[in-house]
Amino acid sequence: MDIAEKLRKAAGLFVDIPRSADAPPRQAETDTSPVPDTRTIEQMVRESDGPNLDEIRVSQASAPAFVTSGGAADFTGIYTQANLPIVPFTAEQMRDMLNSLPAELPLAMRRQTIKVTLGAMGKSIGATSDGIVADASRKMAALAAYAGSLSQQTKTQTAAAKAEITQLQAQIAAKQEEIAAAQTLLTEAVQHCNTESDHLDDVLEFFSLDVPPSKHAE
Repeated sequence: MDIAEKLRKAAGLFVDIPRSADAPPRQAETDTSPVPDTRTIEQMVRESDGPNLDEIRVSQASAPAFVTSGGAADFTGIYTQANLPIVPFTAEQMRDMLNSLPAELPLAMRRQTIKVTLGAMGKSIGATSDGIVADASRKMAALAAYAGSLSQQTKTQTAAAKAEITQLQAQIAAKQEEIAAAQTLLTEAVQHCNTESDHLDDVLEFFSLDVPPSKHAE
């Protein structure tokens, strides 16, 4: 599964996270008939500040190289080029927090622990589940856009290189034909010259004394 497919799958996932207080009201909500707060991740992104998933563009040509000399990857340039909003608590920080939890801790307990932690952090730095989900989704979209742009550029470069190789191969074949023709010409010319020199040698032998190196010498 490539990044674009992962993004499509992730965008359709449903979450049951209370919306932020400043989130815009949903169209289906009324004062008398509240709608459950279950939303898709794509809907969460649309309700948050920043570009929607289908609006994120990253050109490989304009994004800086992100592979360092040591072989590590730095995706900051890609996210910057995609104009992703800065969030108080990033998806990477959440990943580190999740990794710090005991592996044997049940999923329900892990979710409750994170909920309590984010509740406290939300009051101090403004971290919210919505913001983290939107940050992770947008970054995945930026990576998909970058990979797609790089893939397209690579296809174009590959096609151009193959076309050049075909031209070079044609030139090589033409040069090989020139070499073969020259070798054939050389062989035929040498044969003719040898034959003609034998004829001339017969003339010289006719007038020579019958002593070595004459072929008439006994």
